[in-house]
Amino acid sequence: MYHRFRNKAFLIVAVLAIGLLLAACGGSAPAPTAQPAAPTEVPTVAPTEAPTEVPTEAPTEAPTEAATEEATPTEAPAEEAAPTEEPAEEAAASPLESGTWQVAEFVAADGSATAPVADAIITFQNGQITGNGGCNGFFAGYTLDGNALGITLGGRTAMACEDAIMAQEDAILAALGQVASYEVADGQLQLLGEDGSALLTLTAQTATELTGVVWRATNYNNGQEAVVGMLEGTEITAIFGEDGSVSGSAGCNNFVAGFTVDGNQITIGPAASTMMMCVEPEGVMEQEAAFLAALASAATYSVNGQVLEMRTADDAMALRFEVATDSVVAPAAMASADPDPVAEDSEAAPVEFAAVTAETPSGRVTAELGVNIRTGPGTMYPIVGIAPLDTEGEIVGRSADGQWWVASVPSAPNGQGWVAAAYVDASNADAVPVLPAPPLPETTAAIQEGVPYEVPQGVILYSASRVVQEGNRVYELEDIYVVPATAGAQAEMVANNAMQPALSPDRSMLAFYSQQSDKLGVGGYDVATGQRLRFSRFVEDSQPRWSPTGDRIVFASNRQGDRRWRIYITPAVDKERPAEMDYAELDFGKDPDWHPTDELLILKGCDPQGQNCGLYTMGTDGSSRTIFTNVASDSLPRWFPDGSAVVFMSEDRDGNWELYRAEVADGSVTRLTNDPAPDGLPAVSPDGSQIAFVSKRGGAWGLWVMPATGGDATQITAIPGELPDWLRQAVDWTR
Repeated sequence: MYHRFRNKAFLIVAVLAIGLLLAACGGSAPAPTAQPAAPTEVPTVAPTEAPTEVPTEAPTEAPTEAATEEATPTEAPAEEAAPTEEPAEEAAASPLESGTWQVAEFVAADGSATAPVADAIITFQNGQITGNGGCNGFFAGYTLDGNALGITLGGRTAMACEDAIMAQEDAILAALGQVASYEVADGQLQLLGEDGSALLTLTAQTATELTGVVWRATNYNNGQEAVVGMLEGTEITAIFGEDGSVSGSAGCNNFVAGFTVDGNQITIGPAASTMMMCVEPEGVMEQEAAFLAALASAATYSVNGQVLEMRTADDAMALRFEVATDSVVAPAAMASADPDPVAEDSEAAPVEFAAVTAETPSGRVTAELGVNIRTGPGTMYPIVGIAPLDTEGEIVGRSADGQWWVASVPSAPNGQGWVAAAYVDASNADAVPVLPAPPLPETTAAIQEGVPYEVPQGVILYSASRVVQEGNRVYELEDIYVVPATAGAQAEMVANNAMQPALSPDRSMLAFYSQQSDKLGVGGYDVATGQRLRFSRFVEDSQPRWSPTGDRIVFASNRQGDRRWRIYITPAVDKERPAEMDYAELDFGKDPDWHPTDELLILKGCDPQGQNCGLYTMGTDGSSRTIFTNVASDSLPRWFPDGSAVVFMSEDRDGNWELYRAEVADGSVTRLTNDPAPDGLPAVSPDGSQIAFVSKRGGAWGLWVMPATGGDATQITAIPGELPDWLRQAVDWTR
């Protein structure tokens, strides 16, 4: 199992004299415990009702289109060697430099000949050695005199892997430092010591092309200045096609993107992906986001034998892959923004049509990425399978408008499925009957596009998961509910595929984090008209909160290439063009909340060195950043309506997620909850007398309310099922 480290960095432990540098990334040590924070001077206001947040949107499925560009590899013109008096053919002709070598056996620390537990490769070229010992890249220099070989070790990266792999790597590098000569015979290279004994035995590795193979990711840059291994139990793959598209699995969702190459330079466009939510193993969705960001950051690549490495424009490691010889991955159909050009997004396992004869009404899939098989004639129906390119199957019916075929699909619940006619070349299908469309899946969300809705006063907004089964896959989606703040009240679903609700102070606009595949990011509604709003165009934007005046939104995002969280503020919201707003980037941080005076923010963050983490206050212009609490796990702060105190959640203070209250006047912190179950996601009532929160007391999730000073809590409503990644949720209490 891989060791996990926080804020560990990619280091260079030595520098080759000729200046060769393979990888370098900055890092920081774990943050020391900060001294207790001094009380900060924060304005207070007269008790008023606090702004609240509200429900989200109705689910729709508007596929997104992945741009694909035709790869245009270029071939550098060969240069004719100028004649010299002493031909330089000997070094070039050395069998040592014939390609990439894979370690087959090395001498371990105890002197025994040992087979590697992880692939290790070495390449000799023009006096320079590059390779990978199983975990880290390394470099060195070498000189040749016949079969005499001298090696000067350079440096290696400092990534942590399994103990056995690290021991292997240390032994390989130690052996390289003792090499005195070499022998090559029958495709095998032996590196020998002074006494002629074999220190390393290597086999010739056939060069692998970038395209046409399945690459399995072994390491990725997590966006926090560290290169880490994959989570146990996850697999990320990529296939680079001759058509200039790269597709595969990002660990949970399938993805596709366009790419171009020019020599060793590579450009990978934004990826489109399916929108499945995976809850296990913990952290898989964060890993997926970091992988896709690392993929987009790649600027150069190199293929050494069966290892593919990608680096950023700053020459930092972005991704490392190995050939997945035991895996076969078919490119999955991805989302399309236009219903015509490409097949829709696929979230189900590939299935095949029934076998056909020459006389059978049949269809052949023509979409390059395949076509989804659905339960009805339209993208609003669930996906039950995917038919790859050139798949043929029997057509047994069509929709009334002729836009969809019904085909025999063994994996469909009733043995049949619907496919878009635009992606199928039909034969002998003129006489197939028109079949009625099945009923659309019901949605009970109160707020839908074009449907006015009035958010009641004094209700609590929260999200709950909804399980959706499509074919052989199960998804957990989030919906937003409102419920009165009284025990046993009936909750009402108000928006689908959304979480983190935030209602403007006048209850006219709803902001939220949208999980809808074509509208990911900060979205919302004009509640009075049902007009759909989109406040940002980045899928990473989340955690919206309204200003007390209701004209601006603060939110957090890790949209940038380093994947660090930053705070952004929108200008005055324009309902006509909300997504075209320019955002002010303030500083690093997340979990923002707006002070009642409109002058101050509170957020989760660290100091500029990445230390002294906790809660910070900051002006709405990014100035006067001041530490407020000094425990790194302090999260999701919420102001009291008069600005006199802050309620927040924290895990490290008492070893369990609990709620705490911090007073602005003297900085004192009071624990509000004390239950073995996790308590979190606080929201303060408009009059400041109560706090709503989410808890798993009794083994089941529920929404609870307690006095603002702590004490007995009352359950308002049960939250059915599980809350995937519950720390990403939020609760709001409307005025």
